[in-house]
Amino acid sequence: MQERENIEKKLPLGARITLWCNRHMSGYVFLMILAIITGLASGAMARLFKVMIRRVSDLFIPRIVNGEINWWIIGIPVAGILLTGIFTRYIIHTNLTHICAQLIHSIKEKTYRLRHNEVFSAVIGGTITLGMGGSSGAEGPIAATGGAIGSNIGQLLGLDNNRLKILIACGASAGIAGIFSAPIGGLMFSLELVGISLTTVPVLTVTVSAFTAYLTVYALEGQHHDLIVNLPSTFDWHMLPAVICLGIFCGIYSMYYSGVTNYMDTVFKRLTNPWVRNLTGGVMLGMILLLFPSMFSTSYGVLGDVINGDFSSMAKGSVLSHLGGGENLLALCATGILILKCWAVSATNSSGGVGGDFAPTLVAGGILGYLFAFLYNRYTGSVLPAGLFAFYGMAGAMSGIIRTPIMSIFIVVEMTGCYGHFLPVSIIALMSFLTVRFGAISENAAKPIVRHLNWF
Repeated sequence: MQERENIEKKLPLGARITLWCNRHMSGYVFLMILAIITGLASGAMARLFKVMIRRVSDLFIPRIVNGEINWWIIGIPVAGILLTGIFTRYIIHTNLTHICAQLIHSIKEKTYRLRHNEVFSAVIGGTITLGMGGSSGAEGPIAATGGAIGSNIGQLLGLDNNRLKILIACGASAGIAGIFSAPIGGLMFSLELVGISLTTVPVLTVTVSAFTAYLTVYALEGQHHDLIVNLPSTFDWHMLPAVICLGIFCGIYSMYYSGVTNYMDTVFKRLTNPWVRNLTGGVMLGMILLLFPSMFSTSYGVLGDVINGDFSSMAKGSVLSHLGGGENLLALCATGILILKCWAVSATNSSGGVGGDFAPTLVAGGILGYLFAFLYNRYTGSVLPAGLFAFYGMAGAMSGIIRTPIMSIFIVVEMTGCYGHFLPVSIIALMSFLTVRFGAISENAAKPIVRHLNWF
């Protein structure tokens, strides 16, 4: 007995804590406690991340002047991506490009022992990138940060790989829940993308962690949604045909968006010199922002304005505003943003910036919903509410591009609080997803024909 006590005293503190907990409580309760701790830490980091991005971006966004060519805006993302590249290469020595995809890949490859610096590095890199104009989202860095928090807590306590995987999923889901104020959306992230086991313990621990993060953010900032929207409380069933058409429209656009981002990711990988890659992406992004400054950073402010009926935000500071005004100009700006949004996201995320892929799809979907309503009203004589269809389009684009319909539905309704529109949002997300899936099947079926034609 005395010999065992002497051996235990020589163990690291984390291992001694684990031994004590295993003796005094069940493994299930112990894991739940760790899930709560992970959720608290991830929620606090999500709140801090939001504040840091806002503080940096507020240095530039108010300086965008409408009716003028804002030449200075070209240099901001160039500086941001260069600084991010310097930070990742020479300070933390960690590649943070497509950090959320890296996290998912690590889990699939059973690499559960994440580096200590990943607890803070993605947040710092994301703040520089997004605060200085990166047209991307905050969810990727915070999901990776939450996963690293869970992994490092588990490593400190000497947990086995099975429990480490659960804690990584807890942290990643907590990060998503905290950044979007969407606890069920965070859970769906782990189910649809991370691929946790659909058994009682993993699902319950991830759920507890996600809700803990959500409540942590709620306690720190109050009942606040990133998108404050004023929409009808119920769905008008007369709009159902238009809703179905919007879902198909979102699916078609999703294929274009995904095609561009995949192609540009390949192009940037071919640029082996990191300085050239950073500069190329920064200049490309700067030129796009010169055309449409509304794509600066996460663009949640512009998206909220569009949903609430202030469509002029899309054209603020744009060089196209010199062409005049009216609905035609707004439709032209919306079309330009939709064409270039995926290029801007690629220039941010594939050239060395640190950002996520979810939020840009929400913004693109909102603009797409507005443009759809404009065209539908113009050519059918209907009076669809463009702001409401901008809201619906968020779920359609996210579902089609990320290919996670259930997560998309919950994130959209939770981050806005518009639960009364759950059904039309679900229809659009499903129609978009099915359109993309049908397109993928058709493309695969056509490949032998294409090869046959190429042979000639």
